[in-house]
Amino acid sequence: MNNRVDLVEKITPWRESWKVHVKVVKLWYQKNTALDPSQNLLHMVLMDEKLHKIQATIRDELISKFAVSLNEGDLYLITNFTVLPNTGLNRVTKHRFRLLFQYKTSVVSVVSPRITHSGLCFTSIDEIDQMTRDHNFLIDFVGIITGVRKERDVASYGKLIKAVVLEVFSHGKKVQCNVFGNACDLLEYENLQKYPRSPLIVLESFKIKAIEGGVILQNVINISRLFINPDIPESVEFLSRFSVASYGFSRLVTNDLGYLISKVDGDYFNPKEISSIQDLDVDNRDAHYFVIETIKEVMDEPDWWYYSCVCGHPVVDHEDLYLCDACCSCVEHVMLKYRIRVKIHHAGCDVLFVLLDNAATKLFGKTYSEAFLRIDEEFPVDPSVLAVSTPSY
Repeated sequence: MNNRVDLVEKITPWRESWKVHVKVVKLWYQKNTALDPSQNLLHMVLMDEKLHKIQATIRDELISKFAVSLNEGDLYLITNFTVLPNTGLNRVTKHRFRLLFQYKTSVVSVVSPRITHSGLCFTSIDEIDQMTRDHNFLIDFVGIITGVRKERDVASYGKLIKAVVLEVFSHGKKVQCNVFGNACDLLEYENLQKYPRSPLIVLESFKIKAIEGGVILQNVINISRLFINPDIPESVEFLSRFSVASYGFSRLVTNDLGYLISKVDGDYFNPKEISSIQDLDVDNRDAHYFVIETIKEVMDEPDWWYYSCVCGHPVVDHEDLYLCDACCSCVEHVMLKYRIRVKIHHAGCDVLFVLLDNAATKLFGKTYSEAFLRIDEEFPVDPSVLAVSTPSY
């Protein structure tokens, strides 16, 4: 029995006997507009353990044979397929070829070796800015929503569909993103405003389109997907970067034109509204204040951090589960964030301020993750010790 498995990147039409061990990372149905609009096509993106991806397609007459055994996120051994050139204006992988299932194609479900990666491969905002024409390969992108504007419904193939324009922030820059169709349901104002910070958004398989003066992102109906504050490792990794963690984002609020906006750091700073410590003491209400003082001491305390959901809301530890009230769900991938108290000496008395994550990140010049790694270096844990408490730093 031949147990050899081929790498996805090696697949070409010049050999017939291929065997691949892959994870279905994306699966969607689409009309066969090229030949017969009444027929469906089932498309997939398959990824191997080296994280190389290739598109596969099942024609209408074979969908019933394979669809019942194919699930997004599961692993399979696949053999006996046809290899074709990967062409078109909306290609979901950069592989030169794609797979076409035949009646003789074999699909066997397996459980190992596991492929844990989600399949998302994010394009940076700098790479997007460098595009000068429409891009034929669809891309993944992650950022923070800083603007939402509902547009009038637009006509598409004889139907009216919803339209929403987003402004998305990533690493100090912003990009426009146009969303059409059912994906707009996730962008209802009420849903986005329930989070304590403007939401993180993951855009999967979006089109880069060139416009006068720059580029925008746009979804392709039936192919593109978007996710709000997804509970995945990639969300934590993005939010933990210094170029993101050092920025403060307000909750999305409605402006005078009826759009949702989030203020980013200095966007809402007004030097004419600088207050004194006495003003804060007299005006005992929730509001934004701007105070100029000198930090005299950073308090050395053990509880200088807390757990947070990717949405920004603190999570509650309950019987080895993390619960997020804002998302109304259990959270698997939590973030560690700063909660530092600093002392300011003013007019003969000491005043305590609490610096949460982005403010503390700016003050110390490092994210919490970087600080925690430094603690591990300075306070190595003895393996013989069964329980240790996090040292103050």
